[in-house]
Amino acid sequence: MTAGWIEYVVVFIFGTAIGSFLNVVIYRVPLGKSIVRPGSSCPACNRPIRFYENIPILSYILLRGRCAGCGRRISLRYPAVEAGMGLIAVILFNRFGLSWDLLFYSAFGAVLLALSVIDIICFRLPNKIVLTGAIIAIVLTLLVRRDHLIMMIIGGLTGLGMLWIMGLIGRLLFRKDTLGMGDIKLAGMMGLYLGPYRTGGMFIIGVFIGAIAGVTMIALGGKKLGHLIPFGPYLALGGMIALLWGDILWHWYLSMLLP
Repeated sequence: MTAGWIEYVVVFIFGTAIGSFLNVVIYRVPLGKSIVRPGSSCPACNRPIRFYENIPILSYILLRGRCAGCGRRISLRYPAVEAGMGLIAVILFNRFGLSWDLLFYSAFGAVLLALSVIDIICFRLPNKIVLTGAIIAIVLTLLVRRDHLIMMIIGGLTGLGMLWIMGLIGRLLFRKDTLGMGDIKLAGMMGLYLGPYRTGGMFIIGVFIGAIAGVTMIALGGKKLGHLIPFGPYLALGGMIALLWGDILWHWYLSMLLP
């Protein structure tokens, strides 16, 4: 049965709630703070945020993007992350329906979103989040996806291997590190979710998108050759594309090669 609009709205709301939690992770983990205690507060005046001021997206709109206490402007990143996770949840629900796969890949999407935003802001991919993502993949596979166990292990090794080789080639060509260990660990974690074939697609798509984005930023003057560019978001985007549309893209590619 095709899901109705109410189901999609519920999934979106649930996704935004996860996004609200991800905002806590994004802000606190790079600072080495606990994501549990203390409760949420304004970073500017430390005023505790009341529950009705913490409704995903809606509170930001009602508060006009400002703290109810000190009036300091709240970063647009907060509703953007909430809406982004809501959209990810809807897309995954449309693809997998109400299933264990939806739970599995929603966790995947949440981890990727948090890591991508942190990488853009801090040029870091915290080990705590990467390791948490890997543990979730292993635990859920053992609980509800045992038939995917071998492919999960091969996928993880594939991700690690591909990015390690890419980093080695970059070092030989440019005489310096072109990839951080965080990127390599991220690829290994993603491989646990994607399996070996989709991990290969993640690598190809992520490198392609990253190269296009890098060349574009250099051409527009935003970056110079040799400047740091966060690669995690491109890997994450490549992984989601490979997950959702990898088979379609592969068949299209083969149709272009074969008569």
